Amino acid sequence: MTTHDLDKYIRLRGKNKDIYYFQMRTPKGLQFLVKKKMILQSLGTSDIKIARRKRDEILSQMKHLEETAVGDEFNFFHDKYANLSKEELYWAREKLSNELSSKYPWAGHREQGDLPDPTKEEIAEIDAMNVLLGGKKPDNYKLTLKQAMKKCWEYKSEPVYSHKTKLSHAKSVEKFELFMGKQDVQVDTIRRRNARDFKKYLEDMKDKSGKRTVSNATIQRHFSDLSVFWRFARDDEEFDVQNPFEKHGISKTTGQKSYLPWHIDDLRQIVEMMEHQFDKLPIYIAWYTGSRLGECLSVRPEDIYEGTDEITEEKIWVIAIKPDDDNRKYISEEDKRAKNENARRIIPIHKDLLEPLKEFKKSNIGFPHGSPNVYSKLFARKKKKIINPHNELSRQYSFHSIRSNAATNFERAGVPEGIAARVIGHSTTGTTMSFGLYSDGVTYTKALEEINKLPTL
Repeated sequence: MTTHDLDKYIRLRGKNKDIYYFQMRTPKGLQFLVKKKMILQSLGTSDIKIARRKRDEILSQMKHLEETAVGDEFNFFHDKYANLSKEELYWAREKLSNELSSKYPWAGHREQGDLPDPTKEEIAEIDAMNVLLGGKKPDNYKLTLKQAMKKCWEYKSEPVYSHKTKLSHAKSVEKFELFMGKQDVQVDTIRRRNARDFKKYLEDMKDKSGKRTVSNATIQRHFSDLSVFWRFARDDEEFDVQNPFEKHGISKTTGQKSYLPWHIDDLRQIVEMMEHQFDKLPIYIAWYTGSRLGECLSVRPEDIYEGTDEITEEKIWVIAIKPDDDNRKYISEEDKRAKNENARRIIPIHKDLLEPLKEFKKSNIGFPHGSPNVYSKLFARKKKKIINPHNELSRQYSFHSIRSNAATNFERAGVPEGIAARVIGHSTTGTTMSFGLYSDGVTYTKALEEINKLPTL
């Protein structure tokens, strides 16, 4: 990275040229809000390191604002003018109306022809002012399910929604939109009959053998999610009708099975049946780190390297585990920013995993079965060939079950819960997980000492 790139958008200004400023051309998606061709803002410092940090904060805020502003211009303007008095608002509207009349004198006339209309942002600004002055909110600005979902995420108080919960929310909205046959379902148009028919639609989904593919528990979860978004929209837009997603008598099945930890001898048989040495590696990674299948297969040769302990300065081999990208396809645009270096958890490598990982790094060819779906099917085929299994094999025993083994092994080895959670990734997706600075003083050396307590597979 060049010095120019490092200090992009940073300029020395001020009377004595000793204060750094943020300066950039206004992004197209923000021009309707900023209404200036250039953004110029003092960073209030003469320290270039502080200036860079403040520059990055501004860029992050602008990116978030630009992403969330798309399709939500009305609410941005509504919030912008909400604190004005009626008199101030009236004169602001008159000024804007005069500006638009001068800019588009032909608007609404028969002779307009191909001449342009006011932009949707300009219309949204006038409409927001009219609503604040007592007018009725136009239907095209009313919340859709997807918008209500995102606003729920934005306004949720602590603890915030986890990555897994957001994924569940997005899937619920997607399924309802698919049922309704449109992507943007306006919340106040949803009727109880729509929810009732949606329930039957889910109940009637079957595979080729005629077996139901959607359980009552899943249906109940979808309805619970949709009910939350509906209530948010009702409170936001102040309409008063019965929640269409409540009281449908959906009974959740009891005795729901969860993943069970493998008997180590059964898992060892699967490892031995893997023909390619690198098809064994995801199982080892999962055993010593508790990583999910997608996380294991996301590891590249360059993700295995020597890190430096912050206290002892000792070189420790580590592996960078990234979030499972397969689980991210439903996540909203703003959450995609989590797919960066800070979204990894950096884990010191168990002594029995080190040599296989070094071989993988040295080969520089990656996994022979790099797709989670392909590898999962390979794993399932090998599972069926286990001789005299210690446990009756079922769906409770899968690749994901190895994660249960890791959690159990950490507990039995007496590894502190904080370290175990950081290695396995419990409740930490999308956050920096490197040991040391971000983990209450737990260094690579200390973490490795605890990780090496895990039993050998």
